Amino acid sequence: MNISDDQLSGWIKPWFNNEEERAEKTKDTVKSAVDTHLSDLGIRVFAKGSYPNNTNVRHDSDIDIAVELQDMINLNYAEGVGFSNTGLFGYTGISEIDFKLRLQKALETEFGKNLVDSSGNKVFKIRGSDKILDADIIPCTTYRYYYSTGSTNYNQGIQLILNRPDGIRHFNYPDQHLENGIEKNTSTSKRFKNVARILKNVNGHLSENNNTSPFPSFMIESLAYNVSNPIYTNNEIWRDIVLRGCEEVWTYLLKDEYTLSEDCRWREVNGCKYLFHGQQNWTKDDAKQFIKSAYNLLNK
Repeated sequence: MNISDDQLSGWIKPWFNNEEERAEKTKDTVKSAVDTHLSDLGIRVFAKGSYPNNTNVRHDSDIDIAVELQDMINLNYAEGVGFSNTGLFGYTGISEIDFKLRLQKALETEFGKNLVDSSGNKVFKIRGSDKILDADIIPCTTYRYYYSTGSTNYNQGIQLILNRPDGIRHFNYPDQHLENGIEKNTSTSKRFKNVARILKNVNGHLSENNNTSPFPSFMIESLAYNVSNPIYTNNEIWRDIVLRGCEEVWTYLLKDEYTLSEDCRWREVNGCKYLFHGQQNWTKDDAKQFIKSAYNLLNK
């Protein structure tokens, strides 16, 4: 099936179906639950992912809402750096397990127990309605990576509270994601986020028509983020921008990741984590498969 220029132009637009209002209502309801039942704790409630970053498409059916326990700071260090370099004091507050249990009870009280799915180890899933979106509620703590000695030399993000026996930690940087996405969009004449939406719609189209699982949305957005600015600004036609971008991405994907210098390796939109490494939810082969399929779909 050929994708027309009119269809591409339609794909650049965010998906709105009363969703902005419902997204805000969802976040406000979660915040109300936290304010009512966990007021003794220092907590930040905020939306993360495609909705606040304005890269949402029709296939983004739910909203991610982080509930960050700021009283607890999980730490990680570069070689040669340790706790004594942070200027912090030892933590004596609520445990991660107890915080997660209290959050679960707060959500069940606010939304109704039958609408809160707590079976997963990563998020609480809230079933949506005509007033709120389906939502993934993410219990997390503040996270800091100290990259050198000095109490202010760190990147700050969030660390998810996971029930994993292997102790593997999962963390990300939503504030930097938001900031860098805005900066990239501005420096590309507002084209970066449009192209990210096109590629996400391509992902959904391929999944629906080939009956396959979609590729990770954040991987796709990060690939678009790493495309050089001139490709966005020197081309006027959306199809040309996407095809030239796919070509540049493909050239990078053929390189041996671990022979590249630190400055040459691509990073996620947040700028803090390498796009490809051993603990990602995707691989370079995934990216190659998506880019090849997207290019073949649009190069007709």
